[in-house]
Amino acid sequence: MSMSVEGGDALNALDPRCITAIADALQRSWPGSATLSPTALGLEASLDRHHAFIAAIQGLCDRGLLAYEALLIGIGGPEVRDAALTARGRALLQNDMLRAAA
Repeated sequence: MSMSVEGGDALNALDPRCITAIADALQRSWPGSATLSPTALGLEASLDRHHAFIAAIQGLCDRGLLAYEALLIGIGGPEVRDAALTARGRALLQNDMLRAAA
């Protein structure tokens, strides 16, 4: 089973800035969880960036790399509460080569 094929290619469809920001924040909070939002991650507050953030969260979760308690979407933008990398996600996303490909 090749991680690069299984994980890296799948991550190519997601916004690389969002993936990097999410992975960095969750690596820092490992083994705990964190509340994530585009603003807290230093991403611009545009509607396009909010959509990219939501797509990245959903894509990581769908691939079994991320788990979270709640996704809130409100007037202040999206927020993910109690987000944490899964063991698989941590192994895949800490690989700099795969994150660069993302």
